[in-house]
Amino acid sequence: MSRNQKRIEALTREIEQKKALLSDLAQKAKEENRRADARRKIIYGGAFLAFLETVPSDQAPRIKGKIDAMITNKKDRDFLGLAEQ
Repeated sequence: MSRNQKRIEALTREIEQKKALLSDLAQKAKEENRRADARRKIIYGGAFLAFLETVPSDQAPRIKGKIDAMITNKKDRDFLGLAEQ
């Protein structure tokens, strides 16, 4: 095997290793973003529920109704006990 051929094979292996590393890092970043998104939703959901407790009782149903209307997934609506749209 020629010296150039050995160098080509070595560089090819290195490229494949770098591609695998890049793929792993991209997957980790995707997972971090998914977790951050879930945490953000939980925090905002908790804050909204706390907010509803501070709203005058005559306004709370109207506000909650607007939020309920935004929940369109059937399983989510069933879980929350909301009527079908």
